[in-house]
Amino acid sequence: MAELEINYTPSKTVKEFYQSDAKMRVIMGPVGSGKSVGMCFEVLRRAMGQEPGNDGFRRTRFAVVRNTVRQLADTTIKTWLDWFPDGVCGHFMRTTKTYFLELGDIRSEIMFRALDDADDVANLNSLELTGAWFNECRDINEHIVDAMSKRVGRYPSKKDGGPTWHGMWGDTNPPTIDTWWYYQMEHLNPDDGVSPNDNGWIVFKQPSGRSPDAENIEHLPEGYYDIQGRSEEYVRTFIDGEYGHSLAGTPVYKHFQPDFHISKVPLSDVKGSARPIIVGMDMGLTPAAVIGQHDPFGRMLILDELAEYDMGVQRFVRTRLKPLLSEKYPGRKVMIVIDPAGDSRQQGDERTPKQLIEAEGFSVIKASTNKPDIRINAVDDYLMRQVDGKAAFLLDPRCTKLKAAMMGGYRFHPKTGNIEKNPHSHIAEALQYLALHITDFLGQVPVVRRDVKKVSYKAWT
Repeated sequence: MAELEINYTPSKTVKEFYQSDAKMRVIMGPVGSGKSVGMCFEVLRRAMGQEPGNDGFRRTRFAVVRNTVRQLADTTIKTWLDWFPDGVCGHFMRTTKTYFLELGDIRSEIMFRALDDADDVANLNSLELTGAWFNECRDINEHIVDAMSKRVGRYPSKKDGGPTWHGMWGDTNPPTIDTWWYYQMEHLNPDDGVSPNDNGWIVFKQPSGRSPDAENIEHLPEGYYDIQGRSEEYVRTFIDGEYGHSLAGTPVYKHFQPDFHISKVPLSDVKGSARPIIVGMDMGLTPAAVIGQHDPFGRMLILDELAEYDMGVQRFVRTRLKPLLSEKYPGRKVMIVIDPAGDSRQQGDERTPKQLIEAEGFSVIKASTNKPDIRINAVDDYLMRQVDGKAAFLLDPRCTKLKAAMMGGYRFHPKTGNIEKNPHSHIAEALQYLALHITDFLGQVPVVRRDVKKVSYKAWT
């Protein structure tokens, strides 16, 4: 084969992607941001990094997956052949959709496959691969990913030295909230969408196409990211590179922007008796607590979170909340703000939830109101506000449960218009009680910007 001179400069995010050896990596960003080309070169990089075998050649084998035959041919294969032309640095067998890369001592098979759903898992049987690339991975079925994870790392065989590196990676426009890909990329358990999921995935997020840091912009036509005539959801997902809204319902907090409202580093509390630790708490058998503070700059800092299932209020406070506060905020003044209904006796117990919490040594007050519109707008008031051009609402990156709720888990039902009572609503309501207290403490009355229908407390299944 003739020598090939390739003039390719990866973007900042793609360079960061290349620096990782994680067994599953995903790069997510707007359309036109150069993701697919960067992933083509990841195949070459891994082929080049393979140690030579006994015959002196660096042998690898990769699967490149798209969900349909048409998309595979029109986009994925076309992009590959644009950069690695047939007959120049290898040859492409169209009957099997396999490219044989031959550059110097590199001998690599790149197998292009259309795999749509769980029924296609059988097509992966007996494959022995070094690695796999999922192109536009948000469209790939989860069963395909699981099956593929068992096929990588098997070529070259151990008797031939084994693979120097093996793993999987994908590129994608942002998936929709409440999908399997969203949960995996945000390290949330797909079974409930709330509890942490330590899956070892690493996600690299590109900046918005409208951002000064937009990537690959020099290779795009002028006005490529114009938003005129495009829907709000299109702009959100395909231009700004943010997760799409769930089809299951409209998010309550439309103004929440992860890149703006989530701190890049863990937050610390502001010391001083004048700055108490405030705990917003939702009760019942699914108790949740949001621990926060109002800082001297006028910001609402969300420092910690707790959420449990099938646990009474007293046990929650005694075994979960009190140990956390003692360990992380020793000696600090703490104020717990609860649902106004928390001053009513529970069936089978003469003491109210408020009294049970007070019995553990805490100061407890009831939130000023339980009206959903006022509660919601107490949070919205901070989401929409800025302090010196920065967010007035700042969420610690470790608060994954509240993050999931803010990004769309806490939502309006598409048919009834009521706020859904689901696993996300408890932590979201705990935040509202905290926000109400901060608003009342400052003597500010939030502006009611929209009416909210009566909350539906239909059991979540």
